[in-house]
Amino acid sequence: MNKMKKTVTYPYDSFDTKTVFNIFTQKTFIEKKYASVGVTHLEFIDYGEKDGTFIIHTKRVVAAEVPGFAKKFIQPTTTVIQTELWTLTDEAIKKGTVRVEARGLPMKMSGDIILQPMDHGCENVLTYDITVNIPLIGGKLAKYLDEEGRKTANREYDFAIQFLRNTQKL
Repeated sequence: MNKMKKTVTYPYDSFDTKTVFNIFTQKTFIEKKYASVGVTHLEFIDYGEKDGTFIIHTKRVVAAEVPGFAKKFIQPTTTVIQTELWTLTDEAIKKGTVRVEARGLPMKMSGDIILQPMDHGCENVLTYDITVNIPLIGGKLAKYLDEEGRKTANREYDFAIQFLRNTQKL
């Protein structure tokens, strides 16, 4: 088993945690965000507030350019199941967890999300583990999946910033 631990931070200058959290949990935003990165099919398995938790449980189809070493394990089109669970509080800091699985791939990603205030806005901090259960190339595959996931996350972040700016103008 190969496991990789990472932390990434996305700053949201000029936007407070309440504003960003409200956008993050809007169904319309989620649909547009995924469309902006090429998702061809999105389904909400579960969505909404339940017992003090906000649930965003989605299934989506994503396309990927698969390097030669990984073609035995990754299809060019994959179904991804993602679950975000956010604890609902009145506090400025918002905390949640995320879990991602790709159908047919012995890979899992799980982590903690913290949306926290900064001097000028807020930041979204994601600390996560990627686990790949493939002997010999598992580490290389975990690195590839992390790099591709980060590219997509960066595009989602760019979309979120633009969405927030457009919303702020209204």
